[in-house]
Amino acid sequence: MTGKYLWHGIARLFLVSSTLAPIYFEYLWFWLRRKYFGRKTTREEWKTAHAKNAEKFYQLAVRMKGGLIKVGQLISARVDIVPRTWTQSLSRLQDKVTPQDWSVIEGQLMREYGRHPEEIFASIEHEALAAASFGQVHKAVTKDGTDVCLKIRYPDLEMKLKIDLFLFGTAVYLFNLFTPLADLRPVYWEMRRALETELNYEQEANYTRTIYENMNGFPQFCTPRVLDEYTTRGVICTEFFDGYKITNFKKMIELGIDRREVLEVILNAFTKMMYEDGIFQSDPHPGNLLFRMHEGKVQVCLLDFGQVKILPREFHAKLLKAAFAFLSRDVDKFLPELINLGIVDERNAAHIRPILKDFFTEYFELSPQQARELDFRKIREDVLETLDKLEGIVIPNDIVLYGRTFSLISGLATQIDKTANMFMLAKPFLMKTLMSMQQGPKPAAAPTVSNTA
Repeated sequence: MTGKYLWHGIARLFLVSSTLAPIYFEYLWFWLRRKYFGRKTTREEWKTAHAKNAEKFYQLAVRMKGGLIKVGQLISARVDIVPRTWTQSLSRLQDKVTPQDWSVIEGQLMREYGRHPEEIFASIEHEALAAASFGQVHKAVTKDGTDVCLKIRYPDLEMKLKIDLFLFGTAVYLFNLFTPLADLRPVYWEMRRALETELNYEQEANYTRTIYENMNGFPQFCTPRVLDEYTTRGVICTEFFDGYKITNFKKMIELGIDRREVLEVILNAFTKMMYEDGIFQSDPHPGNLLFRMHEGKVQVCLLDFGQVKILPREFHAKLLKAAFAFLSRDVDKFLPELINLGIVDERNAAHIRPILKDFFTEYFELSPQQARELDFRKIREDVLETLDKLEGIVIPNDIVLYGRTFSLISGLATQIDKTANMFMLAKPFLMKTLMSMQQGPKPAAAPTVSNTA
């Protein structure tokens, strides 16, 4: 088995490097041509190269899976330093893979537990409930009759991730030789921390416990309880949640559930996590959200805490002030907070102020009907176009996953109820949260959780 994985690793190293090398040399040629021959690359040449190379990386990630999909997803969030063609192309990446055979998973369970899983559980379903780049999920029943989910890490994953991170780190170093203004090293280190944390299921279990405790007083929103006795570095065991995928609108109709109520529950829950708690799950796609009727009300369950962000306390406090200024529509207060967050350079403040005023005028001074008709995809495009016009805009690492989470929730909101205005739905709870936090945010996370995501 070890020899098989070794050959897989060698093949992966060759395939990934043989795809990345031509991409690198094309951009290097553009730089050399300008530096030594005085010929500038035209806008059309840049556009063509970006489109072609982004598609190459996208196809590579889809084929090779593993850490490459995660790398692509995180790159797509860096709209401040990565060309839009790249971010748009890589935003299509979905973390879905074909499940591995039960024999592979059974062997991994035996390595993790030190004995056959049938000695530990009353039963385990051999067919996976879900599968992603890092592992897959199987339903099981404990000896005392508790239904649980086992998320099992793939056996060859650590080697694949080491290869992917080595190649990506090398690419970042080489690109920085001729693109010093777009320093990708912070992106690499943030990505490395996030991926290595996601690889450690004991750390994920810590995150799951913390968010479970934080959301305990939120009856319409739940997260699974971790069963410590069955959790290892390569297996995480949680209680099974019997519900329906959040996009199963036919079932919502059958159960008499109002879509807008579902959306409001999700928005309020993430508002609490992001603004009050300072620790949040940063991958809220439809596959990670389920719903059901519970005690006469709809209940939403959030799954999978492999991607979690903990906001440092000082940064969290700054973010709260910026959010409050934003909702107050006060450009004169909002701009200084953007400077405090490190997003805007103070030297560019005079140039950015009128752009912010135009944005506030366009999107805040709306009639109720206009607010309901807001197109959040258009808003996102407008924001990206604004970023393209500005120099000196750098999104701090602490806010990258925050922005990605917001983008995913926006897309989810459009799917659940395209007529709803998520700002209007979230604003009452958000304002209440911000007002209560004016005296200072509570600690970002429980002491058991290390700030590595």
